[in-house]
Amino acid sequence: MADRAGEQTTTRDTDELLAEVETTAEAVDDEPPTASDGPTLRERAGDVFSVRTFVVALALTAVGVALGGLVPILGAILRYVGVFFATFTLGAASERRHYVEAGLAGALVPALGTLLDYFALTIGGVGAPVIAVAAGVGLLAGLVGHYFGRDLRDGLTREL
Repeated sequence: MADRAGEQTTTRDTDELLAEVETTAEAVDDEPPTASDGPTLRERAGDVFSVRTFVVALALTAVGVALGGLVPILGAILRYVGVFFATFTLGAASERRHYVEAGLAGALVPALGTLLDYFALTIGGVGAPVIAVAAGVGLLAGLVGHYFGRDLRDGLTREL
């Protein structure tokens, strides 16, 4: 009989232990998710920068710079107008924000164009500030163009 009493005690202890484990498991499920439960670094980077959108932004910006540079005297200024309209188009056409892509394309294309225009000065070391200014103005034109394009899209798609 001593063995039977011991078996009943063990069974009762096991049932209590199982109930305690279930309660603890429910408490763990109620805790907020940790950082490891969220998206991976690759998924977050995909949300910030899209290579496909960057290539489209580069192509649009290159076309805008080329068209703006065709005007004989005002070509140096109209290149940045071309950057503005290229990134404006990107902002108006896309549902998501692409400021990184638009800014990089707006900085790289005019900087490369200026590098090619003033290659002799760049080799001599004098052209670097000119290229930096071109990249800065292109970056600004790209970001502002994208902002206004997104603003237009938001205004056209919002319900009244």
